[in-house]
Amino acid sequence: MMDLVVLVLVGVLAIGGSATVLMSSLAMLRATDAVSRVNVLSPATGVGMPSLVLAAWLQWSYENGLDWLVSFKSLVAIVAFVVVSSVASNTLGRATLRSGAPLDPRTEPNHLAREPD
Repeated sequence: MMDLVVLVLVGVLAIGGSATVLMSSLAMLRATDAVSRVNVLSPATGVGMPSLVLAAWLQWSYENGLDWLVSFKSLVAIVAFVVVSSVASNTLGRATLRSGAPLDPRTEPNHLAREPD
């Protein structure tokens, strides 16, 4: 019974993470400007990749037993995906805006910086 629970959980995490990465990559193809592309990359690195790492860790731990080193590496990888994703998104968005790259008119990146009416 426990085999089935672990197998289903690993499958849901792996398929869910893969689907998130796939949907983000397809959304990047449809994005109209660089700022939008940066925004649609975030779910892949913030949700998809950590789900894949968690699925791999769960499968490995179930087959080989709980190892603190593997658990630590997995935790570091998950935290790194989330932290690096947020920092990289912010940096890429700022660089895009400062470069003067054309933006889609529907994208209003600085609407908070405008003077109040």
